[in-house]
Amino acid sequence: LVGGVNDIGGMSKIEAGRVSLGPEPIDLCPLITEAVRVVAVGAGAKNIEVSTQIEACIAVNADRRAIKQILLNLLSNAVKFTGENGRINVRARKTGGALAMTIEDTGCGIPRKALRKLGQPFEQVQNQLTKSHAGSGLGLAISRSLAELHGGALKIRSREGVGTIVSIRIPMTDMAFAA
Repeated sequence: LVGGVNDIGGMSKIEAGRVSLGPEPIDLCPLITEAVRVVAVGAGAKNIEVSTQIEACIAVNADRRAIKQILLNLLSNAVKFTGENGRINVRARKTGGALAMTIEDTGCGIPRKALRKLGQPFEQVQNQLTKSHAGSGLGLAISRSLAELHGGALKIRSREGVGTIVSIRIPMTDMAFAA
């Protein structure tokens, strides 16, 4: 992945098929720990508890920068939309030939009818909370696209007023990469 994909130009490159992945064996534990450390200041300012449950020795053949980008996008969203004294839990494990990662938060949640649009390029659900949170709305779309480039998927479950669970699944094979 050339450069971080975190803006409109980056999303345009993904949609045009101009993003190429550089798969390599990745130990997930330090990558997740690093991503959590990046959002720790923002989480700390809101007294949000961030916990991790990472299966020991998870290695996946994937693009390191893309996986880190996915984690940072999803963790940043979780911090952004979780209120004071909330919780975020990051889990990673191997299951059925794939890496399964989930980021669960006790944030504001997403209205049911808005869930279908979310994760599409240039969509950000408009509700009372997003009006006070600046952003392009691209984080989820970029994360979904990067997961799909790895032959994987991103799914969102959410209940308004309860929280959101974002699940990412990346195949453990090294043949899963889209060109």
